[in-house]
Order: sequence, then structure tokens, then C-alpha cells
Amino acid sequence: MIVVSELVFSDGGHVPFNAGLLTIVRTAFPFESVCFVGASGHIRELKKQVGEELSRLIEWQELILLPPSVPYFSRLVSDMKILQTLLRIIPEGGPGLVLVAHAKPATLVALKLLKGLKFREINVQVVLHGQLGGVIGRRHRHPIHRFQEVRTALTILGNDKLQYIVLEEGLRAVLIKNIPALKRRVHVLPHPLPPNEAKSTVESLRVPVQFGFLGLTSKGKGFPVFVKLARKIMISFRHQAEFHAIGRAHPDEPMVSDIDVLVTKPVIERLSRQDYIQAVIPLHFIVFPHQATNYQLTASGTLLDALAWAKPLIARRIELFENMFSEFGDIGYLFSTDLELESVVERIVQEMDFDRYHQQVLNIQRARCSRDPKVLSAVYQKICQEIRG
Repeated sequence: MIVVSELVFSDGGHVPFNAGLLTIVRTAFPFESVCFVGASGHIRELKKQVGEELSRLIEWQELILLPPSVPYFSRLVSDMKILQTLLRIIPEGGPGLVLVAHAKPATLVALKLLKGLKFREINVQVVLHGQLGGVIGRRHRHPIHRFQEVRTALTILGNDKLQYIVLEEGLRAVLIKNIPALKRRVHVLPHPLPPNEAKSTVESLRVPVQFGFLGLTSKGKGFPVFVKLARKIMISFRHQAEFHAIGRAHPDEPMVSDIDVLVTKPVIERLSRQDYIQAVIPLHFIVFPHQATNYQLTASGTLLDALAWAKPLIARRIELFENMFSEFGDIGYLFSTDLELESVVERIVQEMDFDRYHQQVLNIQRARCSRDPKVLSAVYQKICQEIRG
């Protein structure tokens, strides 16, 4: 039996990723029972994403989760109780596997405590997302704060019958460089596309050229840079370009001034997946002005949205995006500075290179095939062979 769980998000957050993950698991092991454990609202959205056919092949169990921002020790106590229930789903003595789709440091420590005390023989996989930022840089000097770091969670209490899954090869390289002892424990499962999404037709470039920013309007994702870009371009190319921010305003950061230059502005509440997709489809390019310090150890779900809907990238020259260009060729434009970003967009609007744009879209479609969950099921099988024998 394979138990997949989402212990952090209770709303629509990470539904596309979890849907891709479930498709991978179900395809890789068609003759094993699969159970998904998560919040009721998350399960409701997840069933829509995976579709009725796959939904019928999965057992669903609901639970009540704490908010993502809950303090460390409150989460540790809560997750001990939740994980104990989750681990008990595995039949005693059976070839069980628990896959935790997202874990806070406290969740990981709780999991290791339970494995050491009672569930030593159960195989466990943990997907590491944005929390990897705590692996590099200076550590806290205060022992309590130091204990709460993700680096501590990854290294204490042993890692027997435990695998860590990262979503890009570059993330594994940085993680192993900083914690060499994890070399045999960390595996790469490329970030899957969500199932039942993608567009096969090739959009043509036309005026006004549509540039989009996707997701949360954080400083780390470069939203202020995107707004500044829009202001600059619209001075010279007012009727030749449009800029759209498709996503949610960051609840903990002040909104950037002068967003009136954007045709589509960020919203307060999370967009439904359907509304989000409908806003993405008309775009020609997706702009990724991500800050390197924030995305050195983070996979990007919005990058997968660009692949799913065949939108060429305009991306900062950081490893996450450089690897995609290196693997799939001309899928857009890379830039190093904000000034170079402006130059790239100006050139696109001025030259209107229809042939190159068409080829970029075709290359993106090829990249999309490599992230199809059914293709990635073979990768996941190999990862599981190492832990399950």
C-alpha cells in the first residue's frame, strides 16, 4: 500500500503538484492500493484536477490541519498525532510506503521520532520544496532556533528507510554539497505537470504582445521588477505591449505602487484553477524575474504552468532556468540584469520575430512532454526500487 499525504496546505495550494504526484504513483504501481490523506477542501480540489477516472482508483481520507504559519513546537505536537494516524494506515508487515508531499522542519522531526519509536520498518519518502533555503548560509547561534532549522531536521535522528525527493537536479547538487551525508538519500523526481492540462496548438505572435507574471506577488519572485519593467516599456510601446499579473497579492508584503500600468492586476483571494488557466492562455511570454538568492533551492510551479501552456520564458539567468534552456534549447530569453530584461522585451516588441517565436513554442512543447506524469512514473519506480528492495 502507498499512502500519499499533504500535511501543509488545506486549500488549493499545491493541488496541481499533488495531482501530478498522484498520477505518477498510480501509473508506476497500478496493482497497489493508493490512499491520499489531506484536508477536505484540498481533497475536493484535487479530485477535480486528477479527474473522475483516476479519482475512483484512490482511497481518500480527510484530516484537519493547522495553518501553515503555526509555531514550530505546536506543529511538532500536532504532526506527531497526524503522522501516527497516517502511518497506521499501512497494514502491519506489508510492503508499505508513505509519501509526504510537503513537510515543514517540525513535520520531518515528528516523522523521525515516530519511526524511531514505533514505525521503524515503514519506508518513507519526503518531497522537499521551498524549505531548502535553510540548508545554506549561516546557522542560528541560539540552540532553540538552531534546532528548528531544516538542516537540523534533515540530519538528526538518522535517515534509515527514509528518502528525500527534490524536484530539480540543481537542487540535489546544492543539497549534497552542503550536507554530503545525504548523498544516497536524495533523489530527483522532475517537477511533474498537473494532469488534464495542456494546450497543443501553437499561438502566433501578434500585437499587442502579452507579457505575464504568474503566482504570488512577492519580492523574491521579482514582482516589483515586473511592474518597473511594465512602466518602462509602456512609455515607448504603449499600444504594442500589455502586462498582466495573474495571481494573488502577497498577504505579508505591501503592494507595489503604480500597478495601474498592468492590464490584469493581482487579486486578494486565490484564483480558481479554471480562472487562472483562462488568464494564462492568451499570454505570449511568461516573465520570471526571480531573485537568485530566493530560488537557488526552490522549484517553481509557475515554470510548469509555462510549460503546460507552451509559453516561452523570459527568465533571470539562474540555475533553475539555465538548466531548462540547456536541455531544451531556445525556449525564450535569459537575462542577467534588470536593464537587460528591459532590452530583451524591447527587442521582442520591435522585431516581432514570428518564426523564432513559433520555434520557441515547439521547443517548449517538447520540454512539456518530459514532465508528463506518465513519463515520470518510470523515474519514480527506480527511486522506489532503492528503498523497497
